[in-house]
Amino acid sequence: MKNKFLFLVALTLLFVGICLTENVEAASLDASKSYKIINRFSGKALEVYEWSTSDGGNVVQYDDLGGMNQQWRIIDVGEGYQKIVNIHSGKALEIYDWSTSNGANVAQWTDWNGTSQQWDIVDLGNGYYKILNRYSGNALEVFERSNENGANVVQWDDTGGENQQWQIIEVPPTDTITVNETIVVSEGDTFDGQGNRYVANPDTLGDGSQSENQQSVFRLENGATLKNVVLGYPAADGVHTYGDVLVENVVWEDIGEDALTIKDEGHVTIRGGLAQNGDDKVFQVNAPSTFEIINFTARNAGKMIRQNGGTTFKTSIFIEGSVITDMNEAIFRTDSSSSEVTMTNTRYSDVGTKWYNVQNISESNNYEF
Repeated sequence: MKNKFLFLVALTLLFVGICLTENVEAASLDASKSYKIINRFSGKALEVYEWSTSDGGNVVQYDDLGGMNQQWRIIDVGEGYQKIVNIHSGKALEIYDWSTSNGANVAQWTDWNGTSQQWDIVDLGNGYYKILNRYSGNALEVFERSNENGANVVQWDDTGGENQQWQIIEVPPTDTITVNETIVVSEGDTFDGQGNRYVANPDTLGDGSQSENQQSVFRLENGATLKNVVLGYPAADGVHTYGDVLVENVVWEDIGEDALTIKDEGHVTIRGGLAQNGDDKVFQVNAPSTFEIINFTARNAGKMIRQNGGTTFKTSIFIEGSVITDMNEAIFRTDSSSSEVTMTNTRYSDVGTKWYNVQNISESNNYEF
């Protein structure tokens, strides 16, 4: 009886231990979340070495320290492949220099949706994955089965070794902060949310529906930067911009009324991040502007960008290295004959008519899947 009791206790502890790892099933990988990627053999985390933000920055293994250089966004690019983007640098995991050789280095590079930056993440059914490069077909591994901090990560023939097996573990936002009145980021200032989730008080800012005149969670003045923020439900009317601003690594888990509205003339840049699940538009343009959207993921909305209906001012849209899926109507809709769009290195699917009444269009190296 005693032995049976001890066996049940041990089994229970094993079950609890498995649950605490929070290993993610392949079907539930979500581009709106951050993940750490842990090698089975060494127990160490995949990271960009020394917090590099440069093209060619090396990828190694290191003790799991929880830094943003050890956190990754995993983005579905269609056809069964993902790109793996570092949260700190915004750059994509790739096989350096398009090599197909065993031992070729794995590094980070500007995210341009190339096949050397695309990966087949295969669930092995044992809590681990193998990660195969689309271009080379080779597996991501820790070189020479090393246990050392800083050991290099390379590609190799798929041998099934434990140094080629990885856990993918969700890193949830540290805190959820309820916003009762709009947070103003003043001219020249930077607001770094450090990965925290911000939700609107529906009684003071709005419930995130399509009801007009809701307030924004963030207001960005000329020269302001907003970075490393998760906007949860409800997001009211998201982010309002007034002038030249940078929005970097911001995730809208739910778009709300709009994810972002350009309220005043300026140059607005969105770099990295994601917005999903909206009834109408993702971005609203209410003033003459240059609007750059770089390495962004947009999915499941009515349209990605809408210039305010009936207006004739010029808006210049630039979309680069992004993934756009499931837009009911279009990527960009305008009533202005002078507005223009340029899109490069972008993958898209199910986007309606793509360009709605856009007269000036330039496209290169895009791919519909």
